[in-house]
Amino acid sequence: MVKIMGITERHVRIYALVKIAVAIGLFITLPFIGTKKPVTDLVDIDSLCRVEVEENSWRQIVIHHSATNGGDAQAFDTYHREKRKWANGLAYHFVIGNGSGSKDGEIEVGDRWTKQIHGAHTANMSINRIAIGICLVGNFEEEQAPTQNQMKSLIRLVNYLSDRYHIPKSNLIKHNQVAQKSTACPGKNFPFQTLLNGVSAFQVQAAQVHTKH
Repeated sequence: MVKIMGITERHVRIYALVKIAVAIGLFITLPFIGTKKPVTDLVDIDSLCRVEVEENSWRQIVIHHSATNGGDAQAFDTYHREKRKWANGLAYHFVIGNGSGSKDGEIEVGDRWTKQIHGAHTANMSINRIAIGICLVGNFEEEQAPTQNQMKSLIRLVNYLSDRYHIPKSNLIKHNQVAQKSTACPGKNFPFQTLLNGVSAFQVQAAQVHTKH
């Protein structure tokens, strides 16, 4: 009976230690469950944006949201071809995914970019001819806002394009700032100031590098 009791007490102690270890493990790992690393960190933006045709003289960048909960470049391309009857399909030059359709933070390149042709992302054709259209998947007019990965990818892409085509920060605009029919795009929850801050920080760093050289 003493032997049985000894084994039982030992088992109880082991069980208690296991429970504590599991609890500590959950406490450490729980904050990281579901956290996704931006896929753009692994992408060479220069290679992603490279084209085999003569480049357009881009002078503006217009930011959009898809006004949908999910989707990707292929889905939007199909919609624009079949429903809008646009021969060149996808209205935007780039689409940044939110994890529902394409990866969270993934930058997809549209045919309009690879062909260096005008977009169809605003109702102002004069703007479409000179402006790069970037669409983030999501509806930011509702409760939803861009994911951290989307914003990180957007800032990195905008910084690259601004530097490459000498586009000033003043020519980085939201869709609802374009002179055209009224639109809420990219929505009231889009953190435009965060984007501007990211661009400003990049431009300061770039200026310092140019000064040193």
